[in-house]
Amino acid sequence: MLKVKNEGLLNFFIRAFNSIGFFIIIPLLSIWLIDVKDLDIGKASIIVASFTFMSKAGSAFVGGIINKLGLKNSLIVGLFGSALILLLMTYSNNYLMLMLLVITLGIFISLYNISLKTHISMYEESKRLSSYALLNIAVNVGSAIGPLLGGIILDWNPNYLLMIGMYNYIFAGIISLLLPKVQLNRGKSISFIEFIRYGKDNSSLKVFINFTLFTSIFWFLYIQIFTTFPIVFSDGFTGKTIGILFTVNAVTVICTQGIFPRIQSYLSKKMWYSIAFILITISFFILWFAPNITYVVVAIILFSISEVIWVPTIDSDLVSNRGGLSSSWAFGIAGVVWGLGESLGGFIGLNIYNYFNSHTFLLLSLLSTCILTLYLITSKLKVNY
Repeated sequence: MLKVKNEGLLNFFIRAFNSIGFFIIIPLLSIWLIDVKDLDIGKASIIVASFTFMSKAGSAFVGGIINKLGLKNSLIVGLFGSALILLLMTYSNNYLMLMLLVITLGIFISLYNISLKTHISMYEESKRLSSYALLNIAVNVGSAIGPLLGGIILDWNPNYLLMIGMYNYIFAGIISLLLPKVQLNRGKSISFIEFIRYGKDNSSLKVFINFTLFTSIFWFLYIQIFTTFPIVFSDGFTGKTIGILFTVNAVTVICTQGIFPRIQSYLSKKMWYSIAFILITISFFILWFAPNITYVVVAIILFSISEVIWVPTIDSDLVSNRGGLSSSWAFGIAGVVWGLGESLGGFIGLNIYNYFNSHTFLLLSLLSTCILTLYLITSKLKVNY
């Protein structure tokens, strides 16, 4: 077997290809179900909601699987399993079967996501942050290329949409075969059930819970751009323009993510988290105060820079705040909490729009300001974040 020494580069290409496959499908899944599978909007929305939920909640089920199979095997199973499910979905026309397949796909996606993050968690701290930053760049490569490629395929022949996504997962799976086999240190790590049983008698459980709840706030705010923003600006901007703005977000992250690990040591983690909150707040305020294309681009860029700061930082800090919990279980449980943060954020954001319309982002900026204020007050406590 060919051996490649640069694991970070391999992880990057694995993440890039699976992200392209993921983003080819996700924005267009409901359209594909309606046009190709001839489902009504109600059934299509249930399938999409089930998939979205399981791609997050599935994280709770994979920690034990990863500990049994090992990191590399779990990653390979997750990637090739996702490819197989996409192939089966292409040829399945039964509603219940499609529902079962998307639920299974969500679990496979959680499996490879947690495996890849757990693999990186075993690096030393200095290398870990840069690796998570590189992973975030790869995700944004996928989010920049995937929807564009998916749109082209949908216009050309929608029957091939999931097949093209499948090929990207296969490419990612082939690359994962080149990764070295990493042995999980089971001697020092425990399962989530054991962690609760023994952690309740010390501070480790409290630290882990507090950290996951705190970092879910970022996902709560993050989802506002991807669910609330398109609805708020749908009257003023075309779908193409909104799509270009998402590309601006992805390109900004790609161009700036490599800078953050080099300057991260100049400020404390609390300061970086505060800066991220400030940038999010300013971007939300601009979206309300000056909703024209020039200022909206500025707001998206500021929001993207905040993403450059907090996404790799919370991944890296989760490892430091997991206590005796194994990394696979830590990322699995945190993924569920973060997913709940996203779900709650989307629900609240859309309901704010339902009642306040054009003032939505003013209220979201005020909410973000309150969160920042509370964080600055509580950051005086002796915590690791």
